[in-house]
Amino acid sequence: MFLVGLTGGIGSGKSTLAALLAERGAQVIDADLLGRDALEPGQPAWHSTVAQFGDEILVPGSMTIDRKALARIVFNEPAKLAALNAIVHPVIVKGIADELERLRSTDSIVVLDAALIVELGLASSLDMVVVVIADDTKRRERLTRNRGMAASDVTARIAAQASQDELIERADVVVRNDGSMDDLVVEADRLWELFAKRVS
Repeated sequence: MFLVGLTGGIGSGKSTLAALLAERGAQVIDADLLGRDALEPGQPAWHSTVAQFGDEILVPGSMTIDRKALARIVFNEPAKLAALNAIVHPVIVKGIADELERLRSTDSIVVLDAALIVELGLASSLDMVVVVIADDTKRRERLTRNRGMAASDVTARIAAQASQDELIERADVVVRNDGSMDDLVVEADRLWELFAKRVS
């Protein structure tokens, strides 16, 4: 198994790049997906989160956590974000560990798609760290257009994450994603060749 950590700030295009690498044969472990699954109704982290933040984070008339409402609460208050992270991060880390255990004896190229590789202390166990960066204006534009996020929410989310400079310091490879989808496809091909060389 060759293990690549793929990280980058919100709106950088990290998950789009992960999807392109999956098309080329990578086994992708999606930390965001593990985090979403952790907050599904009935999961232990769901109970802890509702106990911590109250029923107002639920979609009216359902047991589903309104992720946008929860994000608005936690990304404006560092103590509340820390409380949510304390609930969800151990579940994500366990999910990653389970997936890695399953793939460990294979010769797969495994891409761990996670915004918090540095924050979760995972960088040291990786064979390579790839950081996706993009101009702040471009990131904000993507988030307001593609995710319908308000400008204030975008600012709060960016502020809560490690800066691009901090991520670049930990990177083995930096991918700049300010251009078109075609440009990102070229970057995916370049990375795939690089992984294949390292594996052989």
